[in-house]
Amino acid sequence: MTRTVDFPSQPIEDVHEQSKRNDVKTRVLDWLNERTGLVEPVRSFLNYPVPEYVYRNYMYTLGGLTLIMLTLQAVTGILLAFYYDPSPEGAYNSVDYITYVLPYGWLIRGVHHYGASALVILTGLHMLRTYFTSAYKGKREINWLSGVLLLFLVLGFGFTGYLLPWDQKGYWATQVGTEIAGSVPVVGDYLLTFARGGEFLGQATLTRFYTIHILLLPATIGLIVVAHVYLLRFHGMAPPITERGKRLMNRFVPFFPYWVTKDAVLGAVLLGFLIYLSYIARASLEFPADPTSSNYTPRPEWYFLFLFQLLKYFPGPLEVVAVVVVPMIAVGGLILLPFIDRSAERRPWRKPITTTIGIAAIVAFVLLTVLAQNG
Repeated sequence: MTRTVDFPSQPIEDVHEQSKRNDVKTRVLDWLNERTGLVEPVRSFLNYPVPEYVYRNYMYTLGGLTLIMLTLQAVTGILLAFYYDPSPEGAYNSVDYITYVLPYGWLIRGVHHYGASALVILTGLHMLRTYFTSAYKGKREINWLSGVLLLFLVLGFGFTGYLLPWDQKGYWATQVGTEIAGSVPVVGDYLLTFARGGEFLGQATLTRFYTIHILLLPATIGLIVVAHVYLLRFHGMAPPITERGKRLMNRFVPFFPYWVTKDAVLGAVLLGFLIYLSYIARASLEFPADPTSSNYTPRPEWYFLFLFQLLKYFPGPLEVVAVVVVPMIAVGGLILLPFIDRSAERRPWRKPITTTIGIAAIVAFVLLTVLAQNG
């Protein structure tokens, strides 16, 4: 006796329709590839195998979230630029119009305002993860240096964007910030003149900060991000340092859709949080800048407060210690780190020197920030 098994079948019309769509898709992709040569590189980029120890560890999403935050800052920045007037006479009024009159202007400005802080936090956490896991080793020195440069470019975004509303807070914080640059020995006067475009803050200063903020920094950071991602793909992820991670070393998932979906979901949560912050606490806008004011106490954004506080401990001739010596030690240490730390050990609990230095730097930053905030 012969037994037959019925398999579910797809209607012939559906099969033909599916085949036709596949043929059209293939022809379109072939046409694009013949004229641009981009189809295969894009397909290779999306099919990149992500190690499972990376996919399962949420700390590795910090890089993707930083990129998402950069994109959000670019989009909201472009929308703000449509209504912003980069002149001392019109800057404040245009920001006031965006915040209180333009439909959903408060939302766009709020996401951009709080996004600046989120970008600093994400970039800093991403650097700390790389630092404490020694992911700068294994011929990854250039990738580490590009990350250091990205951190300072992000801080540059914060500093140059601070002045743009042309309110009391931004004006006087920039006044103090440029004076700090002017106190650097030998080159201080040149730095001060370059930053301000003259002796005092005015149209030239606002024009320079606006140009740097919307043209120079975005172009530079875009190139560095491309190089950073390329080097990451070129060298691959740093090997795991935990036993659980080592057991997953030889298991992979494709970058798309697994990793893309994970980053997209977390990015959506982050955007939702920024929207919530923008709703409950609108981005601040103080009174218009008054260069003749003598009783205003300038305070920078929270990520520069540590330097603001540090200056209090080195008054007068000792100011050079806070302005030059400490920053040079910190920046020099970050640059030289992958060239000095050449051991094979990557576990932070087996690296007492770099781990202690890292923890001490975090404690100092937090302590100085809190003291400045409460001072």
